[in-house]
Amino acid sequence: MYLAEAKQVSGIKVNKSAKKFTKKQLETLPHIVTSKTYLEAGEKAGVSNKQICEWMHQEAFSGEVRRLQDEILNHAICSLKSASTKAVDVLVYLLDDEDARIKRGVANDILNHAMKFKELQELEGRIFALEKEK
Repeated sequence: MYLAEAKQVSGIKVNKSAKKFTKKQLETLPHIVTSKTYLEAGEKAGVSNKQICEWMHQEAFSGEVRRLQDEILNHAICSLKSASTKAVDVLVYLLDDEDARIKRGVANDILNHAMKFKELQELEGRIFALEKEK
């Protein structure tokens, strides 16, 4: 498998400064961050679990794994943010449902989410104020 093919495994981009890695390491990186275990990643990439563990003890390699995992997580968070708008639209639409049980449940959900959001905003403000005092 060539580097370009390895990158396409998960749609992630291996860092351009990753030239310090071997071809096999570059091919294995996308499998590590998209597999449940190192064993599974190794099977997909054609390397041993032991080899992956050795690579993970290298600061540069494990740092690149963490960077790629963060990239995947950020992508997932962006997807959730996009879906949140649609979810709110659905909840607002359901407020007009004829079934009183659905209306009550949706209203309760909206109020609970709004209260949680307000609590988080207040906590954020308090944390900001404490950090500013330092």
